[in-house]
Amino acid sequence: MENRVEEILLIENIQKGLELEKYFESHFLHILGQKGKGHFRIGDKTWSISKNDIAILLPNEKIQDLSFEPDFKGIFLLVSFDLMSKNNPDIGWGIKGFLFSKENPVVSLGRVRAQRCTHNFRILHEKYQDYDHRFRTEIINLQLKIFIMEMWDLFAEEIEQQVKSSESKSLFQRFLQLVQIHCMEEREVEFYADQLAITPKYLSEVCKKSSGKNASDWIQNYTTTRLILLLRNENLSFSEIADTMNFSSLSFFSRYVKKLLGVSPSKYRQQIG
Repeated sequence: MENRVEEILLIENIQKGLELEKYFESHFLHILGQKGKGHFRIGDKTWSISKNDIAILLPNEKIQDLSFEPDFKGIFLLVSFDLMSKNNPDIGWGIKGFLFSKENPVVSLGRVRAQRCTHNFRILHEKYQDYDHRFRTEIINLQLKIFIMEMWDLFAEEIEQQVKSSESKSLFQRFLQLVQIHCMEEREVEFYADQLAITPKYLSEVCKKSSGKNASDWIQNYTTTRLILLLRNENLSFSEIADTMNFSSLSFFSRYVKKLLGVSPSKYRQQIG
């Protein structure tokens, strides 16, 4: 138990000596303020967290000077990047949510939405902590999908407003949109670099600077999400999925699935059956 890697952690209040920094690279950090103030800096901009504010700090974001005033109280939820990526219920909204949180790491919720957010935090962690449940893994995955959609709904109006008001899209945004469209057939960085008229090296540098992840990581994340949805559809044969994803042979498709998910396509279906 002591060596278990915690993919979901809930901390009801900041503890002296708690080293949140060790999770910055691998986890999404959600901080919901209840009293007092917290502060952090990203680049040259300083942000504050007050009562009923939520801060969503993305993995590998260059967070500096995270601190809390003596009277600060809040709830901290950490979810691993890997677990969050595997359970993204909608790629389009995933892009919107990611870009929104990157530009707006702190959002004021108000009392009602803050209470709803607190409930979402606690129920997700409750499911994660139920180690004796026969279907714990499946329930965690389902609950995390619900959690993500609940969070998107909390920010829906702000997210949609930002999308509408954005006249010019950054190179990183255009790359994510291309991946969303083409990830089923194109899994090489070179393809997306050609579409954007830049070199693969430069594209990966842009992705790393914008998100902490390189271009191939993003392609793999989107492909994995689509692949899991296809494998869960038992009306589709493995040959049909391989054709849909533009694999030259079924054996190549099977090797790719095993590399990505750790098991063969047939074994994966047995596990979820």
